[in-house]
Amino acid sequence: MPQARKAKYRWYSPHVINKDELLSKIRELSSSMDQIEGQIAAITKEIEDKRNALGEVRRSLAEIRSQIDGVRAKFQKIREDLDRLRARRQEIIDSIRKAKSQILELNMEAQRHREKLDAYRKALSAINEYVGGRPLDKEKMKMLVERLEYYFETSPTDPEWERQFIRTISEIEEELNLADSLEKLRSHIQEIRNRLDELRKRKDEIRQNIANLVSSLNSVKEEIARLKKEREEAYRQLTELKKKREELKQARDELKKAIVDLAVKRKGLRAQLAQLRDELNKYTILLKAADLSERYKNAVEVQNAKRESLRARAEEIYQKLLRGERLTHEEMKVLAEAGYLAEE
Repeated sequence: MPQARKAKYRWYSPHVINKDELLSKIRELSSSMDQIEGQIAAITKEIEDKRNALGEVRRSLAEIRSQIDGVRAKFQKIREDLDRLRARRQEIIDSIRKAKSQILELNMEAQRHREKLDAYRKALSAINEYVGGRPLDKEKMKMLVERLEYYFETSPTDPEWERQFIRTISEIEEELNLADSLEKLRSHIQEIRNRLDELRKRKDEIRQNIANLVSSLNSVKEEIARLKKEREEAYRQLTELKKKREELKQARDELKKAIVDLAVKRKGLRAQLAQLRDELNKYTILLKAADLSERYKNAVEVQNAKRESLRARAEEIYQKLLRGERLTHEEMKVLAEAGYLAEE
C-alpha cells in the first residue's frame, strides 16, 4: 500500500476497527447509492421520454416544413397564373382599344361618304329640277342626235335653218350631258351607299368582336379575383404554418435544453455514485479486514487455550512421573508434545 493510503487508513488498525460502525456506514452508503440509482433511473426515463417527444416534435416540424414548401409552391403557381392572366387582360384591353379605334376610323370614313352622298343628292335634285322631273332617255337622245346630224348633212343649206338646227342639236346634246351626269350621280350615290353598307357591316363585326372581348375580359377578371382570394387564403395558411413552425422550434429547443440539463444532472449523480461506490468498496475492505482480524484473534485464543490445557495435563503427568508411577504411552506423548521430555 502506498504511503499516502497508509496514512489515510492508519486509524483503521485491526485492534480499533468497530464492525458495527463499519456495517452502519456500509448500510448508509448502500441506501444513499440506492437513492441515487433511483434518481438516475428516473432521470434516464425522463430523458428517454423527452427524446421521444423531441422525435415527435422533429417529425411534426418536418411535416410543417413540407406543408410550407407546398404552400410556397402554390404561391408561385398563383403568381405565374396571375402574371399570365394580367398579360391576357392587357392584351384584351389593347384589342378593345384597337377595335374602338377602328370603329372611330370607320365612322370618320362613313361621315366623309355621307357628306359626299349629301352633295351628290343635292346635285341630282338640282338636275331633276332643271329637266322638270321628266325622265331622260340617254339612248334615244343619242339616236336623235345622230339622225339630226345626218339630216343636217343631207338637207339643202339654209343659213337660218342651219342655225336653228344646230341650236336644236346643242340643246339635245346638253340634255344628253345632263343624262350622263344623272347616270354618274346615281352611280356615285349607289357606290357610296354600298360602301356605307360595307362600313356598317364592318362596324357590326367589330362591335361583336368587342362584345366577345369584353366577355373574355370579364372572365379573366373573375379568374384574377378568384386567384387573389386563393392567394389570400394561401397567405393565411402560410402565416399559421410559420407560427406553428416557430412554436415547434421553440418546443424543440426547450426539449433539447431539458435533455442536456438532465444529462448533466445524471452525469453528476453518476459521479457521486462512483464516489460512493469507491467509498463503499473501501469500507467493505475494512470490514473484511476486521473479519480476518477477529478470526485471527479467535484462532490465537483457541491455540493458547489448547496450549494451556496441554501444559496443565503435562504438569499432572509429570508430577505422576516424579512420584515414580508408571506412565502410559499416551501420557508419554503428552509430555513430549509439551516439551517435558526435552527439558530432561
